[in-house]
Amino acid sequence: MSKKYFLRLYNLILGTYLRKGMLFLNKYLMTPGPVPVSTEVSLAGARALIGHRGREFSALFSGIETKLSRLLRSGGCTVIFPSSGTGALESLAVNFTGPGTKVISVSCGVFGDRFREITALTGAEMINVDVTPGEGVQPAVVADAVKANPGASVLLLTQNETATGVFNRLDEIIAALPKDNRPLVLADGVSSIGAMPCFPEAWGIDGLAFASQKGLLTPPGLGLVWLSKRGWDAVSKRKCPSYYFDLSRQKKDLEREAPENPYTPPVSLYFALDAALDAVLADGWLELRARAARAFAAGLEALGFTLLVKDAKFRSPGVTAFYHPSGATKEIEKNLKGLGIEPAGGQGELKDRLLRISHYHDVRWPEITLALGGLYAALGDENRKGSGDFMRAAFEAWEAK
Repeated sequence: MSKKYFLRLYNLILGTYLRKGMLFLNKYLMTPGPVPVSTEVSLAGARALIGHRGREFSALFSGIETKLSRLLRSGGCTVIFPSSGTGALESLAVNFTGPGTKVISVSCGVFGDRFREITALTGAEMINVDVTPGEGVQPAVVADAVKANPGASVLLLTQNETATGVFNRLDEIIAALPKDNRPLVLADGVSSIGAMPCFPEAWGIDGLAFASQKGLLTPPGLGLVWLSKRGWDAVSKRKCPSYYFDLSRQKKDLEREAPENPYTPPVSLYFALDAALDAVLADGWLELRARAARAFAAGLEALGFTLLVKDAKFRSPGVTAFYHPSGATKEIEKNLKGLGIEPAGGQGELKDRLLRISHYHDVRWPEITLALGGLYAALGDENRKGSGDFMRAAFEAWEAK
């Protein structure tokens, strides 16, 4: 099949037919949140509602808590708020910080900056450590900041920076911290939990915020917070200025014989999350996410794209950020959307200069070929295309052990 024929066929099926509204073809959502949900999760979320002050809901809630404990390999409860991931981050901020609190904030992108901005609104004194977007956070940089600021009681970290596709190694960062009088570690796991390893109890994280719409494969609307024993002890000694996000208030209802929420929960999302956790907890799920990201990255480079994250150690298993050296990234994004494939663009200083495609959901070889084939068609100009066999490069990376 010639290249011209391939492009024409691709445009015909994914472009013309989609624009005419054919129902048997869907737009392919490849943003890093929300992500596509499975039929099983959609059907679970469509179940008949139940009362949230009864045994049936308590059983559902308890089952979700058990699954979250397995996912995080930790004891203790997880607080679930009807909120976005930003709400979960705000809960950490208002429960742990305030006027008189000295906080070290380490950021390598837009979402690290957001955690910082939320925390600054509590009146805390911020000590900012910035890392170049596209680079991972080095443990020595954080350890040096902690040693230089012995009065800091809180450290903010981001495990996965969605805006740049950087995956920070929190286990290595925390292991490098001083053992005595180290600050409480609050981590943004909004775009990491469910798609990459995160074991807060074993690693020494004291507060972890995450959300439903990325690695947990659930529609948006749930913000989750896990605390260590050290974290709960710290929270119990502070008065939270927020009624809604008060973690101590939430914990009282979680520890009942029949656990429940203090306020009305989005019951349909609980049904959906319960179903989605079964997929996330399946053997080999995390390895599959890393495998898909590795194969996609290899195909991108062979196509002539440049990966924003140069060091493979810091590349996210959940989302890949890339651009075209010709400067035509925005045009390519527009062409890709015209083919029925929806990526995400850049954010902040990288707006209009970056493309991001996610691998949070059940991405396997067929989905990788769809994304790469779409990008091949979206490139348009033959001079923009790499000389390598991009499908072969991707498949070899997919098959690599």
